[in-house]
Amino acid sequence: MRITETRVHAFPVNHRGNWVLVQISTANGLCGWGEASDSRDEAACIAEVEQIGDILAGTDIDPREAASALMAGIPAQDRLARTPPSAMAQALFDLAARQQDISVAAMLAGEAPVADAVPVYANVNRMCASRDAETIAAAGKQVIDAGITKVKFAPFDEVSPAALGEQGESVVEPGVARLKALRDAIGGDAELMIDCHWRFTAETGPLLAEIAQSLDIGWIEDPFDNWNRAAADNLRQRSGGRVTGGEDLFTCDALEKLVSSGCIDVAIADVKFVGGTGELDRICRMAAKHGVAFAPHNPSGPLCTASSAHVVAANPNAEVLEFPFGEVTWREALAAGETLRNGMLTVTGPGYGIDIQPDRAGPPALSAT
Repeated sequence: MRITETRVHAFPVNHRGNWVLVQISTANGLCGWGEASDSRDEAACIAEVEQIGDILAGTDIDPREAASALMAGIPAQDRLARTPPSAMAQALFDLAARQQDISVAAMLAGEAPVADAVPVYANVNRMCASRDAETIAAAGKQVIDAGITKVKFAPFDEVSPAALGEQGESVVEPGVARLKALRDAIGGDAELMIDCHWRFTAETGPLLAEIAQSLDIGWIEDPFDNWNRAAADNLRQRSGGRVTGGEDLFTCDALEKLVSSGCIDVAIADVKFVGGTGELDRICRMAAKHGVAFAPHNPSGPLCTASSAHVVAANPNAEVLEFPFGEVTWREALAAGETLRNGMLTVTGPGYGIDIQPDRAGPPALSAT
């Protein structure tokens, strides 16, 4: 196919930033969409997307081959450098499937069956700019009222390895209060999941395990500042929960080292940084070879959600998808085709089955090129 134009649309969302959506158009009238949010330098990210678009403009390409080629030579852990080509790779996979008039999930799975909907868990962290227990409890109740029964939150704002060393166990008390309020709001039958953001150490793992066990927390994400098999084993044994991680690793090789270490029960990886949809699928399949479950890291907008959902639909070891709940009221209007009902996100086609309609978003786009 011949690429004609690349455009970038940025939509203001909340205190954490914007959704940066990438649109690639072709000479035969197709549009493919990707997402370049959360790069940590939006202006530089958009400029690089535009530069890649200029290189592709007027060329005839195989979109899947081009998607893989975009990541050549990109530093393994450079988040900003990896975001623009990952977004373009997402859009190229969308185009490849649209050209065949099939879903991305079907393209990934080949002859294997694909799910027509995937389960989600609600991440309420970003909708809780206020960190008081009442706000967090209200967010949890909204999730349950929406028919979602899995809720994740990052409660330990005050905790760090240094703070634990200096202040002792008292530093976890505000986080525990937030979690208790959330557990009370969602009830005992819902699954409570926590994201620790590497705030604990192997030595303070037993403290985390006690908290997780007392509140029946089934998912403990990125608990330690350094991965340690003995500490991970101790945490899962004492807490009864599963240990998850990998969002900060951006290559299949790096993630395979973690997956094969025995430290985690569920691997998470982010399509925005690993190289797009095809690479996320490769990482998922790698985890399956090691007997490890997979759940895409996805505190993101509608295009990362869609591309990640198609990977989940195409892989039996991919068990659930993160969904950033309650960020805006106009999400489904912007992303025509995104349907989330009773904890299940529909997976359809062609492509990702999503058509972005910028004029239907609540606020105007901050920039469009």
